[in-house]
Amino acid sequence: MDNTEAVKEVIQNYFDGCYFNDGEKIDKAFHKVAHIYGLDEDGKLIDWHRDQFLSMVGAPRPEGYKRDHTQQDEILSLDFTGEHTACARVRLRVGRWLYTDVLCLLCLDGKWGIIAKMLSGVDA
Repeated sequence: MDNTEAVKEVIQNYFDGCYFNDGEKIDKAFHKVAHIYGLDEDGKLIDWHRDQFLSMVGAPRPEGYKRDHTQQDEILSLDFTGEHTACARVRLRVGRWLYTDVLCLLCLDGKWGIIAKMLSGVDA
């Protein structure tokens, strides 16, 4: 598998993990030391370790949970910044929120994964 396909597979695991609350897919997408950054609704800094993000996204949904939106994922751009580094700008819907995220990816020990994520979401 070439680097482009490997990175797209990581991003698809990220998309599916977020939409389906699938902790295994999120675990596959992120390196163990990854961090997630952004601003919360009050404008305060978000700095979550991957495990915090995994516990939120991978948490089971309540019984009777209904998806109000179909899965809407898109890779807006993908740039390789070096032999082992890439940056992707992606858009995805999680519930009523539409996110545009910047994903920094690193190939470590032959395995691509997200090392950092910067999120930006709007209630849409």
